Amino acid sequence: MTTQGEVETMRELRRVRRTLQEIESRMLELEAEMHVALQRVPEERRESAKNLVHYIALRQQDLRQLQVELADLGLSSLGRLEGCALGTIRRVLARVQEGLACRGDEAARATLAQRRDEVEGALDWSAGKEALHLHTRVILGPRPDGRHVYIMVTAPCASEADGSWMETMLRSGMNVLRINCAHEGPAEWAQMVEALRAASSRTQVPCRILMDLAGPKIRTGGIQGALRIATWKPEKDELGRVVTPARVSLLRRSAHALEGDDAQLIAEDEAFASLALGDSLEFRDTRGKRRSLEVIELDAQSAVLSATARAYVLDSVEATLWRGDDSHGRLQLQVATGADAAVDMRVGDELVLSGTRAFCSPPKRDADGNVEVRGEVACTLAAALEGLQVGHRVLFDDGKVEAVVLEARAAEREYLLEVTRTQRPVVRIRAEKGINLPDSDLPIAALQSHDLEALPFVVAQADAVSLSFARSPEDVEALHAELDRLGRSDIGVVLKIETRRGFENLPRLLLEGLIRPPLAVMIARGDLAVEVGFERLAEVQEEMLWLCEASHVPAIWATQVLDNLARTGVPSRAEVTDAAASVAAECVMLNKGPHVHEAVRTLSDILERMEQHRFKKRSLSRALKVSTFDGHRETSTDERRPEPLEERRSDPGRVLGELPRG
Repeated sequence: MTTQGEVETMRELRRVRRTLQEIESRMLELEAEMHVALQRVPEERRESAKNLVHYIALRQQDLRQLQVELADLGLSSLGRLEGCALGTIRRVLARVQEGLACRGDEAARATLAQRRDEVEGALDWSAGKEALHLHTRVILGPRPDGRHVYIMVTAPCASEADGSWMETMLRSGMNVLRINCAHEGPAEWAQMVEALRAASSRTQVPCRILMDLAGPKIRTGGIQGALRIATWKPEKDELGRVVTPARVSLLRRSAHALEGDDAQLIAEDEAFASLALGDSLEFRDTRGKRRSLEVIELDAQSAVLSATARAYVLDSVEATLWRGDDSHGRLQLQVATGADAAVDMRVGDELVLSGTRAFCSPPKRDADGNVEVRGEVACTLAAALEGLQVGHRVLFDDGKVEAVVLEARAAEREYLLEVTRTQRPVVRIRAEKGINLPDSDLPIAALQSHDLEALPFVVAQADAVSLSFARSPEDVEALHAELDRLGRSDIGVVLKIETRRGFENLPRLLLEGLIRPPLAVMIARGDLAVEVGFERLAEVQEEMLWLCEASHVPAIWATQVLDNLARTGVPSRAEVTDAAASVAAECVMLNKGPHVHEAVRTLSDILERMEQHRFKKRSLSRALKVSTFDGHRETSTDERRPEPLEERRSDPGRVLGELPRG
């Protein structure tokens, strides 16, 4: 006799079966619709492309109620199917069919053999995992010892990234070196490549080279009509003693401006070349006070000067160069940026954004701070403004200021903005600060003229090239065409996703990229946070990780990982937690800093430990000895003695043997 509970179970199984069959049908329908695009993907990657299509079809539906019902029936709740979407649906369907057949459903029994055959031919979790890690090894190199997540490090300037630096990084755990093509040039890049290869040979540690194309840079122009003042102030204690000297950047004339808040001075190339570590530059500031700067860091493009007293420099000053007790002539120091060289912005201000003007100009205000004459901001890439429309947002300096377009005069390339949010009551926007246009469809190519000039060197020396500002399949297609022209169709391509449009188009970008493997995706979390909003960043980065796993494409977790540790030698609690979460990616990128080797070692240790607990969305349950019930039974003194921390950890070899290897 059939009980009421069994009847209800049959109803629930049939309801779940209908839902799963509808999902399966939608997956196959989208695959059929994408047939032409899928056929463009090489056969060895086509299953990955199909799985991406199936996953997109699946995630276009709200699965939450279905997941609850599956869990109630003791079946897979579809929580970890990224690498094998259709296969997982078919496996669950087969289990539902078996449950119905066992309860006397003749229709289910009749189709059970067919369901089992479909399961046999479908991609499973193991095959999806192997595809992902095979593709990871192809683009990032051999799997690191002791972990499956790779560590990428951004190279500093060529003079610092010498053989000794490279060897330290390799021994610390670096697996990929990133060279940013936005800085220095082929001569300096060649020095770094040669230094890495020599260090890799000495240490017998393999390391791939990724060269990051600069892409389009949408920035504020120079500031007009403002005093060029440089000032610096050391940190002192309550007794007036210097605790931390001030830092001043000195650039050679041909170098690019540096990021950061340090005061910056410029010297002519010939005069700069005469500097040496330990030199002193003596001068009188605008108040007539005698001041001195000591050269404490020096490379081919810039120097760091240390100051123990406050000083002000207006426009330029002549300094005497001292080496020990000997004078080595005089040189002119010119102010590069200054405290007054900025456009001040407040909530409610109106200002003009222009693609035709060469300089920015600050607003003129009355005694109460109200704007009498609007400020103007010049954009260095005028073409980027052509997609701006009324209501679109404009963000300045990594989102420190948000404005909205009130009026668009596209023919004149001028736009009237209103400031709607500022990080502080008054924010000063300086020259060469970033401009983000998250709501606009930017009519500019990812590949710029400077990128095309850099590509011949990149294809000759690098293992992979990163396409910055990737937003559309056409951007990827253009890069592929250039690589074909240069004879390097085999070079790895990394799609750097740093805009809202790039995130929204990621499935299309992945399909285009799979046409020409090897492929990876860099999640540029800093720029993405500005574009999509910091409150959405966690959600966005998770979605990108899922899409990459669905296409079996390695993901690179980038921006400010252990940044405080790399810069100061001391990590923050928040960034250690962030570094632990990066185990969900295939590679983690660290930026430069004086303590970056410590950051690499720390990250490597964090990743090795976290891999014992998590792989992608799957939690791993290694044996824990942190909490036991020993206190509830009689134990000897020896039994109560705590084990050394390292002995309490599970055997890494045994645990990692169960993990997919990268």
